[in-house]
Amino acid sequence: MKKIELKIKGMHCKSCVMLVKEALTDVKGVKEASVDLQKNNAIVEFDEKLVKEKQLIEAIEKEGYKVVR
Repeated sequence: MKKIELKIKGMHCKSCVMLVKEALTDVKGVKEASVDLQKNNAIVEFDEKLVKEKQLIEAIEKEGYKVVR
């Protein structure tokens, strides 16, 4: 298992947090996702054999948010 932090731009309410969390947890291989509105980030624990970081970013961006580096 691997754990990463993704900085997210564009979240402004609890609904945003729920959308991002659901998008991440729907990705096969994601064990856990914690999204924080105050810190504008997501901490994601996933099986790197099943999913790549790029797929996590795509899942977030598909919902209309931006992952920043």
